[in-house]
Amino acid sequence: MKYQSLLGFFRRLSDTNSTMMLDRRDNTMSTKSKVSERISFVFFSAKDLKDKVRSLRRRHTDSALRDAEKLKPPLPPCTLSEVRQWSESFDRLLRDKCGLEAFRRFLQTEFSDENIEFWLACEEYRTLSPSKHTNRARKIHEDYVATQAPREVNLDSATRIETTSNVRKPDEHTFDNAQKRIEALMEKDSYPRFLKSDIYQQLLRTSKKSEC
Repeated sequence: MKYQSLLGFFRRLSDTNSTMMLDRRDNTMSTKSKVSERISFVFFSAKDLKDKVRSLRRRHTDSALRDAEKLKPPLPPCTLSEVRQWSESFDRLLRDKCGLEAFRRFLQTEFSDENIEFWLACEEYRTLSPSKHTNRARKIHEDYVATQAPREVNLDSATRIETTSNVRKPDEHTFDNAQKRIEALMEKDSYPRFLKSDIYQQLLRTSKKSEC
């Protein structure tokens, strides 16, 4: 009789331990589940917040661009013939005062106007007297060519190294190859989009109306 009582006691003890272990496992799984839910909540909350910030920045940037566009002086007057010639070649566009300014404004909307600014700086550089080459070459290099320059243009490594070397002993041809690279990049990438842009199409419509 004592043996059976003792056996019953150990069985109850075993059942109690099993129940406790199951409760612990359930609590552990519940805790893990809660932690996982909290991590997911924090992750998605952070992602949502980042998306909202991006959206607000985009709205602010678009609004700022529109406001800045309103403050800009009107483009120089241009004829229908001139506007049409811009589509004939990229060189015609760059050599026309009105066309150049229209293209510059288009690049500003794409946040790539450093390309045309660099191109213009190279054009101006070649007109300088040799005595001014050193300081001006360093300035152009610091602004556009050096790695992580404030307005760094997209040059391949070989052209960047060559141009950096040229700046040490500058002459009128210091930036020739770099300028050609950026001009080719604008012609291939930005120029076709410019011809389809609202800026160009609006100028085309306006110049047509003015000649009617």
